[in-house]
Amino acid sequence: MLRPDARVLEAGCGHGPDALRFGQTVQQWIAYDQVPELLEMARRNAPHAVFEEWNGKDALPAALQDPFDVIVSRRGPTSIILRLPELAAPGAQFLYVGPRLTVPQVAERLTAVQWRIVAEWSISVQAYAPTWEDWRMRGEWMDEPVSRADWEAGVTPQGMPYREERYVVLARATSS
Repeated sequence: MLRPDARVLEAGCGHGPDALRFGQTVQQWIAYDQVPELLEMARRNAPHAVFEEWNGKDALPAALQDPFDVIVSRRGPTSIILRLPELAAPGAQFLYVGPRLTVPQVAERLTAVQWRIVAEWSISVQAYAPTWEDWRMRGEWMDEPVSRADWEAGVTPQGMPYREERYVVLARATSS
């Protein structure tokens, strides 16, 4: 999906790790988040990408008004699904990678905007939080306690290891 000519929109980009990792493989990577502090970090981490402050619900920022070939939500914002008809180029694909296995509103919202699920997976991944700040933010997001002592006792050269269950969906417009 990440072709050199693809225009990608990332929903809920956080501090920009996906833009950093994948953004230079596509024509344009545009991402948004509603947290200004995360966007500041994202702009430093991935200066080649475009980052916008947006909540996914209000009027579209100007940078998001051209159609996208790939729309990604990797951290769970599902409100973007309701905006797919106005954001997607013909033949566009939507990739959702949620932080939990059960996210019923994904299928419901895709149906509401006449998109169909092409593939669906439930997976368990071994992941790493590379820095203490990433580990702390993950704990906040997942509503899990974290402590500096646990970090220091468990951190590896790759970061703090943890297992995460994820719900993954690939979807397309019904007409494509």
